[in-house]
Amino acid sequence: MPAIRIALAALFLMLAVTVQTSVLPHIAVAGVSCDLVMIVVVALALSRGAEWGAIAGFLGGLMLDVVPPADHTAGRWALALALSGYVAGLIRRETSTGPVGPLGVALTVVLGAALSLTVYSATGSLLHDPAVDWGEFGVRLGIAAGYDVVGAIVVIPLVMWVMGRVVPARERRRVLP
Repeated sequence: MPAIRIALAALFLMLAVTVQTSVLPHIAVAGVSCDLVMIVVVALALSRGAEWGAIAGFLGGLMLDVVPPADHTAGRWALALALSGYVAGLIRRETSTGPVGPLGVALTVVLGAALSLTVYSATGSLLHDPAVDWGEFGVRLGIAAGYDVVGAIVVIPLVMWVMGRVVPARERRRVLP
């Protein structure tokens, strides 16, 4: 893995965690805000593959697990986002005949939101987290999916464009005159 791509992925994840924990809670609807880290993870998975998606999801989730105001057991977001990133990367591999279209990206984001929220809530139930409320799960999932699709309209093309533009020197092919 080229160091510049790793550095850019880390930068995107750190920016996403910072914005998600500091700005987005102020515009939450029914306690749900845009999952910007999950959107960045899906973008990295769609641009680089399942392995990148799983690693980015784990690292982004781990950052969410330890950055204040984290009030849950560490590792829950790491597991949830690693699975979402891996699945998004698998979708990229299955559509290797061409780029994933806008509808495919939107469906991938909705699938990532559903998977990450389900895994996060299920692990919370297993650990007896009092904040997990399965009665409101459908409403929270609908709001989260809507927010995430709107956020993905801006974030995913930007991340995919930047990751596609960064080409290591050894991969560049020189055209001989």
